[in-house]
Amino acid sequence: MAKRFRLDDLYKMVAYIYREQNAQRSPSSTFAHFVEVCGMLTIHDRRKKREGLSVIDALCKALGWYFPLLAKLGVRSVEDLIFRKYPYACPYCRLEIHRDEQCKVVRGTNRTVDHKALRETIQRNKNRRPATLNGWQEMFGVIYPRSADDRGRSTLGLFEEIGELAEAIRVFERHPEYFVGEAADVFSYLMGIANEISIRLRQEEDKLFSLEDEFLKRYPGLCPQCGSKICICPSVPDATVGRLAKELEIDVSEGLFTLPPKEFAADGQAIAAQALEAAGGYRGLAESFPFDRGDANRALVMLCLRFGDVLRPSDPDLAERFHSSALRIGSVVSEPGARAKPLEVAELLKSIKMVWRDLEPNVKRKLEKNATDLAMEVGASFGKVRVLFVACSPRGEERVRGDRELRAIRQSIKAMRREEDIEIRDLTAATADDLRRALLQETFDIVHFSGHSNARVLCFEDEAGEAQEISLDSLATYVGSNPSVKCVVLNSCESLSALTVAMADYTVGMDETIDDEAAIKFATGFYDAVGAGRDIPAAVEEGRNAAALVNLSAPVRVLSRNP
Repeated sequence: MAKRFRLDDLYKMVAYIYREQNAQRSPSSTFAHFVEVCGMLTIHDRRKKREGLSVIDALCKALGWYFPLLAKLGVRSVEDLIFRKYPYACPYCRLEIHRDEQCKVVRGTNRTVDHKALRETIQRNKNRRPATLNGWQEMFGVIYPRSADDRGRSTLGLFEEIGELAEAIRVFERHPEYFVGEAADVFSYLMGIANEISIRLRQEEDKLFSLEDEFLKRYPGLCPQCGSKICICPSVPDATVGRLAKELEIDVSEGLFTLPPKEFAADGQAIAAQALEAAGGYRGLAESFPFDRGDANRALVMLCLRFGDVLRPSDPDLAERFHSSALRIGSVVSEPGARAKPLEVAELLKSIKMVWRDLEPNVKRKLEKNATDLAMEVGASFGKVRVLFVACSPRGEERVRGDRELRAIRQSIKAMRREEDIEIRDLTAATADDLRRALLQETFDIVHFSGHSNARVLCFEDEAGEAQEISLDSLATYVGSNPSVKCVVLNSCESLSALTVAMADYTVGMDETIDDEAAIKFATGFYDAVGAGRDIPAAVEEGRNAAALVNLSAPVRVLSRNP
């Protein structure tokens, strides 16, 4: 009879063979090797042929790297580690034969295992603890029965657990307790694959399978590659290169691995700024951004202090509010990566926005001269209003003077000295795709439409310049999915005559037809008020007044989500 070895014997043997190699590797490097060979196990379910490699080879090699990984992290006994979570029972339902439905009920009441009940199960089953590798395989076959039809069950489960094991290794120095459970889970799925192999060999080839015998054939007390009792293989053996990865022929002139640090960092910084802008800046992230930590927290504190200093002579009460806010924000700083709810700064940000808009240009310049770049970036981002102006005048339709309306809006902003605070992007001869892409690329506070419409549709242009009707309902649905848009202005005929639900916080439109001159005059008054810092209802009223002063009728109506 062949000698039977305990699981710990095999563990100690393999750890001894590779002890010198393992001493030179980091835990992450050893883990990377383990993941690499586990990747070979996918041939088990894919029935993929690899030259010179069988699924049994891959399984034994996976154990051959699993053992050194445990040794690298100082595990005294692999048997203790596995039985600590799998005491001849499922650790969750604590049944010898796991029952999925019952287990889900039990797991639903506990965040993890019931530790007290699991310890009791360990004591109750301690005399049933397996010894040999085959014995451990049989135990897992009892707890989690397999069948020939189990395709992907164990390999998918294995790779899920490998991901969790990666996290446990990453935090091992501070939280070693995670490693115990995850390492045991990985072993359980390796045994699941072994049991599936056993079933298939018996059914398809009428062969018996002994994992221990197969393992010892490949690890007979010395390294199978160099033949030494203590492995002296090179750190990167030629035989392992390209075993899984498929290399490309790369010429040095291609420069794929030539990384200029300064240029690379500068590009990254510029792209990060673009990404922040695309997300709506700090203002767009107000509800989710972690203002309780890092550079954003410091910038917000500095901004509040400076606002307080500037406002103290003219408004001592408001200045005190900003100084108090700075102290409050600075006092709740949390560690990066901490599990903390975002700091509630919505009201403060609203105040910053209002104050920034009302600051005199010379005061802004004074602040910008003395403040940190990021602090002023935060302040300026809350003060800006971004407008998307969409003009359409398809062929075959009466010409709409969108160019005059855009010029009038720009003149209003200039007259109110708000060029730095109100940005306009214009889409002329706009298609529906132009609008969609603009809203994907950037965030806007106001979307302003100038063109033809009726009670049901807006007229965009197609690629040939012909009219393309877009229903107001579909436009409302799409614009409503862009939360940064706070106001939609439909400066066109009958655009609001049938609409009953606002597209954004405010939707401004016409109940009747409106001629070009009245539309342009309404836009002039509307943006005069926006430039003066007025809210949308007040801006609409100013637009009406601007038209009425020159005896023009602007049949404007406003829909609000919060009437």
